[in-house]
Amino acid sequence: MDMTDAKAISKTASEALGGLAETLPGLVFGYAFDDDGRATLLTPSNLTAATTGRVGWTWLHFNLADNRARDWIDNHVTLPEAAKELLLEPDDHLRLSAEDDALIGVFADFRRDLTRGTQDIAHLKFALDGRLLVTGRRQSLQSIEDLRRALARGEAMESGEQLLEWIFDRFADQVTAMNKEIAEKLEVIEERVVDDTVDPEDLRVGPIRRAALRMNRQVGALRIHFAALVDNPERDLPDDVFAMTERVALRLTTVARDIEAIQERARIIQEEATAKSADHMNRQLSTLSALTALFLPATLVTGLFGMNTHGLPFDDHDQGFWIASFVALCGSGIVYVILRRLGIMK
Repeated sequence: MDMTDAKAISKTASEALGGLAETLPGLVFGYAFDDDGRATLLTPSNLTAATTGRVGWTWLHFNLADNRARDWIDNHVTLPEAAKELLLEPDDHLRLSAEDDALIGVFADFRRDLTRGTQDIAHLKFALDGRLLVTGRRQSLQSIEDLRRALARGEAMESGEQLLEWIFDRFADQVTAMNKEIAEKLEVIEERVVDDTVDPEDLRVGPIRRAALRMNRQVGALRIHFAALVDNPERDLPDDVFAMTERVALRLTTVARDIEAIQERARIIQEEATAKSADHMNRQLSTLSALTALFLPATLVTGLFGMNTHGLPFDDHDQGFWIASFVALCGSGIVYVILRRLGIMK
């Protein structure tokens, strides 16, 4: 990307924020939501009213790779200390906890480049405290971009927990789509294995299993964290937020089971394909060994009669060639009978 494109993107981002980028350095975007969940893009003129008023709620989304954003969060955002520590620390390990009625955590998402989504995992940090939701990321995220477009289309979000659940569901939808794509690839390989038409490419199930493993690692960890929060009797969360975590935990459990099923299926297919490929190779080696044994007498006879020495049998006989050929054929015939009796040849 050249400097002109970079400046154009920067200008577009500044215009979208309506000058708020200067007021809140490092802010990607912010929205104020009324009681009906309708979103209004934050600007310097409505920032104070949105963050201090008693109507609706506010969402601020920061670029945590920008130190100015970290400083602004530390000095101006009203959140429990545990939430601030989570947002400001460099550690991006998945987690989820409840602190002073606030839901804080680190969630997985797919990284997005300038034009499209990827299958690379990135992370979203969030802190939901009453009417304020603060999120942050170090890399552009696909679910956040999809949510921004949904808000631009007029989709309503009546609360911060509803918005968080939308993000969680969007990530689960993307994982499900990837899971379906992997399943379709496995079906093609599975049909070849069942039809006993194993192709060398069928043994390349490793990349598929690695992709499923990466997804299972993220979804499995998230499922554990959400289940632990739901089962924690000392949790300190509002009822609506807790109900949301229960729904997300159930969704993650379903997605995780689907991924585990794909992993097991891929493992079985790889083992079956490897076994059939090895059996095919053994049959080829058996055929080659049988042919070698059949031609061994002929090779021995031709080797003996090909020696340039005196006293060779049939050296002066007019039918010497045919006699030697007959001996070679008889030797191969005897070997063939022996191989048939041993069951090596059918």
